[in-house]
Amino acid sequence: MFLLIFYGIYVFIVVAVAVGVFRWLKKKGIGKALLASGLCVTLLSLFFPIPIHGGFTFLVEIMLVELRSGLDRVEQNEKNERKEAFQEKLAARFRGPLALPAREQVTAQLSSFMTANGTRGWYDAQSGLAWTDMLALERTGAPPDLEQAKAFCREFEPKGYWALPTEAELSLFWKAGGYRFSPLADFGTAGLLENVDLQIEMLSLRTSRNGTYALRCVALGPGAPAAGYSSQDIPLKEWNTYQLQKTTPGLSKQ
Repeated sequence: MFLLIFYGIYVFIVVAVAVGVFRWLKKKGIGKALLASGLCVTLLSLFFPIPIHGGFTFLVEIMLVELRSGLDRVEQNEKNERKEAFQEKLAARFRGPLALPAREQVTAQLSSFMTANGTRGWYDAQSGLAWTDMLALERTGAPPDLEQAKAFCREFEPKGYWALPTEAELSLFWKAGGYRFSPLADFGTAGLLENVDLQIEMLSLRTSRNGTYALRCVALGPGAPAAGYSSQDIPLKEWNTYQLQKTTPGLSKQ
């Protein structure tokens, strides 16, 4: 009963205000008076109290919440679309999986093979990736930029099947024990540092003290995901360990 009386009083106030506005503006024209009184009814209706658990809310508040939710959904959808587009860009690094020739087992996980250029390659059965030995760049004394590094690996035979590895893919080579058999030596080198959430990519550089630079290229082997691996695919503990150990002087000789 109290609730009905409360709503009745509120409706009475709304009607009274609308009528008062109409009478006040009637001398300026019926149309303007009707429009103003209608706006009053609409505005006051937005603040009509709606009972919820243990209290009240207002129609305008519900509308604002729904508006924010809708905007959040649109923003999230746009973010997901940008993320998918970036992942497709990463996947486009490879024309497809590389047909690996006969391999020689080196460890239970790692095997070696010869690439089309006569360079030794390495295949990791766990990740499904294949890597080359370090491929020396033309000696200029300056490191390559990101596009030069990408193009270098993309042109390695067979063209389109090799790519500049992400830091995640280099960490998997390190995890598989690849640096023990194919060390960095004294080369400066580079990898692709990407962030899928932020849709950015940049060059991760290990500088050279003697002006020589080389790259280790990566390809998809049997069992590898079509887009390769990103930093999100690597457990945080493994990622941090790799980031710390790759900068130590002894890593290039492991």
